[in-house]
Amino acid sequence: MKRAGIVVTVIFALLALIVGFVGGTAAFYTLQPSAPNNHTIIKFVVTDKDTANSVGQRLQQDGLIRNALLFKLLARYRKLDTSIEQGVYNLSPDMTMDQIIHKLQSGIPDQLLAGPPDGLRVTQYPQYFIGLKNFDATAFLQTAKTGIEPDGTKLWEKYWFVEKPQPNVAYALEGYLYPAKYYFTADAGVKQVVETMLNQLGAEFCPGDTTTYQYIADQAQCKAHAAIVNGQNIFTAMEKAYFTSDDRLAIYRTLTVAGLTTREILNYSDAKGVAGVYYNRYLDSLSKLPNDVSLSAGVAGYMGSDPSTEYARDTDHPPTDGKWWADIGNVGGKNVDPGSLYNTEAGANHPGLPPGPIAAAIKDVIYAAAAPYGYPQNKEFYFISDKCGNIHYAPTYNQFTAIMLPTSCPS
Repeated sequence: MKRAGIVVTVIFALLALIVGFVGGTAAFYTLQPSAPNNHTIIKFVVTDKDTANSVGQRLQQDGLIRNALLFKLLARYRKLDTSIEQGVYNLSPDMTMDQIIHKLQSGIPDQLLAGPPDGLRVTQYPQYFIGLKNFDATAFLQTAKTGIEPDGTKLWEKYWFVEKPQPNVAYALEGYLYPAKYYFTADAGVKQVVETMLNQLGAEFCPGDTTTYQYIADQAQCKAHAAIVNGQNIFTAMEKAYFTSDDRLAIYRTLTVAGLTTREILNYSDAKGVAGVYYNRYLDSLSKLPNDVSLSAGVAGYMGSDPSTEYARDTDHPPTDGKWWADIGNVGGKNVDPGSLYNTEAGANHPGLPPGPIAAAIKDVIYAAAAPYGYPQNKEFYFISDKCGNIHYAPTYNQFTAIMLPTSCPS
């Protein structure tokens, strides 16, 4: 008798002794496929925190097995707790419990779930793809820097919404590689990773069938099926907000404001307010505000973004310990290269937006930047986060300096 059969028999015998013949017969029944004629493929995700118990519970919830307890007993006997590999396994309800365990125990997932969280710069991305055996971190960073794939494909020519590399930009694809978890085959390389994230960014501007990304390849089709933000076509909103009929440039500026915003917030609900402040400062840098709106000396015309200045510092001197975004502290940009256009503190004398995005944002933040809540409806020009993660706003510098931050947070 095969080992799997012996294990099943042992479990059956134990259960039969405990609950009697009827219970043992039920146990055999529960080891069979949960739906013998259902061949539907279900992507079952196993994480590094999973155990036989948690996997069994989710398998039962997903309708893949009949009984989580029996799975747990059989899986532990087979030492599945010590051999299961994280990843995505294609399972179906017509598989027996033993077949499912064998599939999981093989340690060869059909796909891997990989991708970065939002708010990171592209130099932090490689660590999130180390499970892909053909992913080359050096080649990825070179593609992110130049916008050119290892096979020579110029991504701004393949994707109409990607801006051609601009002068003084550290990484051409910064802000464009949409942060999320994706399903990849284990042999996916740089091209698959980069294009998957770019496809998803396009889908956030013109949603549709995300299995085919049906609208993103054609600019006119994308605009005709655009996302709606604040009751209007996202492209109409961006063109109006950023004073251009060039959709590619409008997206670029939107992603730049979104990158500044995402580094400042802990809650996506704050994206509207923070993006509004940065947008008002952007308007000020273009002299688009009424004459009676006066920002304090040393602030007028400047974004004054600590994260952008941190980006400037870390681009010039990449941290060897992997700790990007260290707090700039009270010194502001004084110890950061004043020649870097990413240094948006007033002392560096680079008014307006930085050369490009500094981080990748999710759609909530992108949409807030695409249709910014700016002047005259919103007259806030300053904000500060407290230790509790709450953001406080002020229209003038004097009011900003008068903000009393809490010394403790509610329990």
